[in-house]
Order: sequence, then structure tokens, then C-alpha cells
Amino acid sequence: MTLDGALAAAASAIAGMPEAEFAVGLAEVEEEYRRRDDIARARHAAFVASLQLDRAAYELGCRHEADGDLAEAARWFRVAAGGDHADAALRLGRTLDRLAGACGRAELHLVTEAAQAYAEAYAAGYPEAADRIDEMLAGFAGRRELPREPPERCTHVRELAPPNEVLSDERIRELSRHAARCITCLADFVALLKSASAALPSGTVTDPFAQD
Repeated sequence: MTLDGALAAAASAIAGMPEAEFAVGLAEVEEEYRRRDDIARARHAAFVASLQLDRAAYELGCRHEADGDLAEAARWFRVAAGGDHADAALRLGRTLDRLAGACGRAELHLVTEAAQAYAEAYAAGYPEAADRIDEMLAGFAGRRELPREPPERCTHVRELAPPNEVLSDERIRELSRHAARCITCLADFVALLKSASAALPSGTVTDPFAQD
């Protein structure tokens, strides 16, 4: 029952009360209304506070990125991206991509995390993220020490993620860990993320606790 419905029901009950009990019943209804209103306001305040944290983390990430401290930039962009703040996911993907490049792309977990961040950015309305994934994979595949055509292609990701299946966060993390160790599954993992993100709704973040 909605709050308006509860108040209407209480009002009907109060109307049938003896006059002596009327004031007491009305006071109880008003107290309950204030209590629920306080809860709604607290939730709204928490939501606004979370946006402020995301904004602060985003600004810290930008400053560290400008200073060339990519590891710290990635750390704060992760926080901001967790709250879907601005283009934090896109910046996180770009920062991790640069970190992976600085390591000679030896750190596969950076590549897979960058791919996931790019996919989230794509879902949030940044179409250029898809191009960045393709560019990152092209650079990764171009490493001389990697075989052009592996003798036996691993199918772990494709087997655990059949088409049109909704994947849980736990399953995505499991596939990400495998892709971070398996070169042949990396492209399958990235394609999976791009496909999943393309199906997600995009748009601005709305406050579910805003007062009308």
C-alpha cells in the first residue's frame, strides 16, 4: 500500500472514532507520516552524498591522470565508474589500456579490465568506447611474441556463455579471470561484453528518492 493509501485508510478509521479518541488517532497518523518522510529524506541525502563522492573520485582521477600517475588515476576512476559518474568508465578503460601498454601488455588482467570498462562506457552512451576496444585488441594481437594462429583455440568463454543468456556479475568475473590468463579467450570475452552492454538501457542517472 502506498503512503497516500495508508493515510486515506487511517483517515477513514479516524472518522468513525468517538470524538474523544479523534485527536489521539490523528496525532499518531501525523507522527507516522513524519517518520516515513524522514526516511525518504535520509535516503535522498545518502543518494546525493554518493554522487558527491563519485564526483570527488572523478576529479582525483583526472588530476592523477594529468600528473602521469596512471595507477592512482585508475584507482579513483574505478570508484567514480562504480557510481556511473560522467565518463569515468571511459577514462578508466583508457587509463588501464595505457597501463597495459606500458607493461608491454604483459599484464592480461589490465587488458580484460580495460575491455570491461570500455564496454560499460559503451552502454552508458559513449560509442567511441567500442572503437577503443577494437584498437586495444589490435595492438594486443600485434605483439610479436604472440602466435598469429594458436594451434588449438580455447573455447572456455564461449562454452560458459552461450548466446542470449543473461550473465550474473559472478559469472562475468569468472570469465574475466580466465580471459586474463588465456590469450585466445580474450577476444571472445570482449565480444561478450560488447554484446551485453549493447543490450543495456542508456541514459542519465535519476534519483529514485527525489521528492515530488
